Amino acid sequence: MLITARNIACDASDRNVLSSPSRELFWRGFVYKGGRRGGAESLRELLETDEREIPRFAAKLKGIYFIALHCKPSGNIYAFVDQAGLYHAYYSSRHICSSFLDLVRAEHCTHNDIDPEALVEFFHFGCIYEDRTFFPSIRKINPDAIIRCGPNGATTVLRRPVPDIAKSPQRPFDAVLRDFATAAMDEHVSMDITGGADSRLLASALAYFGLPFETATSGRPGIPDLEIGASVAKVLGRPFYPTYHSASRCDWDEIFDLSDAMVDVTKNNRQLQLQRDRRKRGITLSVSGAAGEAFRETWWMHDFPFYTRRVAKLERLYALRIAPRPLQHSLLDGNYEKCSEHQRDNFLRRVSRYAVPGNTRTYDRIYYYLQLRAWSGTFVTSSIRLLKVGIPYADREMMRIGYNLPRTQRILSRFHRKMIAKYSRAAAELPTTESGVSLASGTLAFSLDLSRYLADRSKRLTKKIGQQLLGRTFFQDSSDDPRMFDQLSGAITSHKSTEVLADYGVFRRSVDPSTLPKRYLGTVFVLGKLFEEIGGSKTQKNPASDLPQTESHGHRVHGTACCTRIPT
Repeated sequence: MLITARNIACDASDRNVLSSPSRELFWRGFVYKGGRRGGAESLRELLETDEREIPRFAAKLKGIYFIALHCKPSGNIYAFVDQAGLYHAYYSSRHICSSFLDLVRAEHCTHNDIDPEALVEFFHFGCIYEDRTFFPSIRKINPDAIIRCGPNGATTVLRRPVPDIAKSPQRPFDAVLRDFATAAMDEHVSMDITGGADSRLLASALAYFGLPFETATSGRPGIPDLEIGASVAKVLGRPFYPTYHSASRCDWDEIFDLSDAMVDVTKNNRQLQLQRDRRKRGITLSVSGAAGEAFRETWWMHDFPFYTRRVAKLERLYALRIAPRPLQHSLLDGNYEKCSEHQRDNFLRRVSRYAVPGNTRTYDRIYYYLQLRAWSGTFVTSSIRLLKVGIPYADREMMRIGYNLPRTQRILSRFHRKMIAKYSRAAAELPTTESGVSLASGTLAFSLDLSRYLADRSKRLTKKIGQQLLGRTFFQDSSDDPRMFDQLSGAITSHKSTEVLADYGVFRRSVDPSTLPKRYLGTVFVLGKLFEEIGGSKTQKNPASDLPQTESHGHRVHGTACCTRIPT
């Protein structure tokens, strides 16, 4: 919705408002300041902070949130998101908005305004990276910036003084998580728990610090994530609530609206079913172990065992992490197909600016500043439409801890082993979904797990080779109800999604929706719905026709913008 005093406060599920004679403050999501309870207790000071100090105050806030602050005497409005950029809010030359689709409608965008490179990126990957959207005139709010809109409509993009993840951390892992536990004490908390290492470390730590919470996860009955997750919950003495993913519960039009046309709906609907079940139980805060890769070698294992190279292999990262299966350019038509053929070169050109000396450090930067922000952010923003979300590992201070760990501490989950041994030895001894590798510490446990570790890495390598050479994914035990794809294929046929896209020059007219690869079903459905939304004349020029095919066409957030004035 557009950011005004009335409409940002009207959602009964998220009524977060603070006022003083001189200020109005609105927020969404879970926000806190170190050592304080989340929400109003952490934000009340912002009502009295000198305007010149707002960027500094904003740099101290943690969580996943969107904030709009109206300073009545000056007429200035300040808007910003969390330091990780996981809450996706948007702005144009006239508006700030917490919904991409609402802003598209307010700006009267049509198919002629589409950025073809962004569309192609979404089609292949199910998200759009960095602060770009489908339209060059609409940008995501950058987490390193604060947008200030004056009473005359003039806008300034202020720098938010948050430290780079390369800066040495000032506090240990325990202190950062203790702050999160304190902030969440007034919430009804549900913790994601799976068979992986990251959720187990987080759940063990939060239990150790005394935070009351239930545990939950989603998937098909009998999958290892549910079975091992239930065992971990039992060891920690916490209730466990499985959500069994069901294709019959997939309302694709509703999922499209919740996803705001910014994420592949096949990747998001299982999570939304889980969040709906939590909400029915009275949960107010969902906590995830996402971003735990910052403490393991997951994001650089494609260079195994050469983790001390000075230069990163960006082409290899792209081939194994970003696009593990060949892109099917031929589904697209005309200049969209040409744009697709140049997608790899354009992506590598953009991602090269994250490179620093050291291959693993470069990969860490790409993970945090690019992949996590784009991919996890779309899921988080969708979920926040149902309940608040917390991802402690994504905290900028936490990322600095992981980034600066010795490389050896991240191999074989050695950091996880050390910390879980402190919080819960019983939880550490349980196997994980990584070929049964445990998280127990000590020389004997480490030795026993080494062979399982190597077997797991071999399995992952085989999986990547199969994706690259055969277009198939081996050893994939999906958590999704497999009937979901048949149901979505039927929805694409009934919505005539491929025909709509062909009408607008995006798809080839010959594409048969019944033969679409599964991995494209979610993005085709979203794009079809988006083009139905934006309409416009189908006879006007294809926006991809005159664009150079080897350059990035989007501009950056560091330009000018304006937002709707929050009325007094």
